[in-house]
Amino acid sequence: MKNSVPNFRLAAARVFSTLLLLTILSLLSPASYAITLTGSNGRAVEFVSIKTATPKGITAQMVEGGPVIGITWDKLDLKALEADQKVIHEAYLRSVKGETVQLNLGSTSEAPKPAAAKPVPGAPPAAAKPAEKAPETRYPGWLDTKAGGFSFMLQMPPKKARGILVLGLGDNGDSFFYINNHERGSGRWGAFQSKHGLALMTYDLGNAGDGANAVPEFVFAQKGSGKALLSALDDFAVKSNQEDLKDLPIAFYGTQRVGAAFAYNFTQWMPDRVIATVASKGAFYDSEPSPASLRVPMLLIWGQYSNIPELWGSENSAKTVLAKYAARNPNWTNGREFRGQGEQNAIVEHFGLEYLHEAIEMRLPKEDSKAADKSAAEAAEGGAAADSKPEASTAPKLIEIDRAKGSIGNLATREVLKISDPAAVQTEEETFLPNSDIGKMWKEFIAGEMQPPPPPVQ
Repeated sequence: MKNSVPNFRLAAARVFSTLLLLTILSLLSPASYAITLTGSNGRAVEFVSIKTATPKGITAQMVEGGPVIGITWDKLDLKALEADQKVIHEAYLRSVKGETVQLNLGSTSEAPKPAAAKPVPGAPPAAAKPAEKAPETRYPGWLDTKAGGFSFMLQMPPKKARGILVLGLGDNGDSFFYINNHERGSGRWGAFQSKHGLALMTYDLGNAGDGANAVPEFVFAQKGSGKALLSALDDFAVKSNQEDLKDLPIAFYGTQRVGAAFAYNFTQWMPDRVIATVASKGAFYDSEPSPASLRVPMLLIWGQYSNIPELWGSENSAKTVLAKYAARNPNWTNGREFRGQGEQNAIVEHFGLEYLHEAIEMRLPKEDSKAADKSAAEAAEGGAAADSKPEASTAPKLIEIDRAKGSIGNLATREVLKISDPAAVQTEEETFLPNSDIGKMWKEFIAGEMQPPPPPVQ
């Protein structure tokens, strides 16, 4: 009888340990139910999956098959996270120390990916196995490089790239954070990759982009960041074994303080390289346009009632530059959002993406089927002869926009009229619309009648 109490305690301890282990395993396994997170504003939001925890925040999906979005830690109620989502809170504690944690919670369609083993401090590097190649990139599916002190990432399309789409997202220069889980050829950016044959390129400025009101020098392409981007493309051309990548034309989709400003200023700095540009809800559009940059199709989206450029301390917002250069008849579209504020939203994003689709279709020539057949034949025969001269760059030559085929939209009356005299001087209330489809979208957008895109098919 003396050992009965200790034996009972030992048995109870074993049962408790087993239950605890089962609980931990159930938390670590992908769930098939929605994950509820509480925001810093006290509102509870459901997510179908939580992908990763990074030093900046989490990446997540709100609906199955929907876009992967980034949510910074300051947008979450961390006390509620600790109480309600312990696994995610534990990942938060690890991520704020600089670690990126693969979670993959909430989705039954994919298994969690094992995290890469971390090297032990002071230990010699492990010898690579003879049959294995050293990893070429830190991010699955992306090439990465550094140029001019900035980090650039690039994802090649399923087929040979015919152009580049530079994605500049967000206020603080951490654009890669918003799309690092994008899978090639799928999702909202997949249409660009597959339909137009574009490589996706983005960046991460680290701490250089932080600051509530200041703007990093990166946004001024002529001061060095433009050359850094082109230098990064040179490196990616070598890494991807596509030599003409360094010469391919570039489209820009830029949003907010850093992304939109860089897109606008690069377009003014090297217009002959730019297919088309979308600059949404930004400012610091300081570069003076040239006759060449005025011919590049560009959509400037701004909120009708936004005062954010003033809070940022920028004198040159979309409203300002559109009025300033209207008389020079730029191929620019005034995207004034009906009663809009300073933030991005689903309708703004939809309009920007659809405009870019149309502009790329107008500017990027169709692929030469004979050249494609020749390349395929040479590949089948083992390539061109060794003594043959290297071919000229196969980068497509951009098509000029014909203003005579476009329309003029009037922001005051919301009328869209075909251009009868391309040389007629525009007023501040008038804007250029490259084709009828853009004209229809523009009219709906400025009138507040545009509908958000349908949700993805479940």
